[in-house]
Amino acid sequence: MAYFPFFTEMKNRKVLVVGSGPIACSKMRTFVAFEADVTCISPQPCAEQGVHLIQKKVEMGDLYGFDVVVAATDNHRLNHEISLACRKLGIQVNAVDQKEDCTFIFPSILHYGNITAAFSSGGKNPVITQYMKKQASSFIDERLSDINEKTGEIRDLLMDLEPQQRKKIMQSLLDEMIDGEESDEQIIKRYQGCRSE
Repeated sequence: MAYFPFFTEMKNRKVLVVGSGPIACSKMRTFVAFEADVTCISPQPCAEQGVHLIQKKVEMGDLYGFDVVVAATDNHRLNHEISLACRKLGIQVNAVDQKEDCTFIFPSILHYGNITAAFSSGGKNPVITQYMKKQASSFIDERLSDINEKTGEIRDLLMDLEPQQRKKIMQSLLDEMIDGEESDEQIIKRYQGCRSE
């Protein structure tokens, strides 16, 4: 079964990660990068930046009030119990390496500024997911993020044009900036000048 890629705003959303091992910490870092309000419940310490730590064993009552829960303990049975409780409460849940206990799966992510790409093999083969990410990292990078930010202003100036005309101009702008024969500033100034005439 293929999973639908659903991009949603995570800023200030309440996320609970149960567990503090390497995988749990990786999930926390991802959510923090998207400005979520992340809490970790674990008997073990957690040194992740930007995370609220509650150092104790998790209880099912701890799940109330969270929008998203990640069950990332090394106890499969506990992860399963967390998943069942979350489903009853209508909370989106991911149980690490237990696909049947997930209402969503974690894609492999490339994230630069407002540019985000997500890769998934439907939970079948993480090696293929990492391969796709590695291949895409050759062109999804900080440079593309920078171009995205700089061209956003031009797009705003073109919103009164027909969609196809706007798309053609934006494609031309992108091609020129990637080509790099002129500086970004020169290209943008020229496009701004053309639009103001």
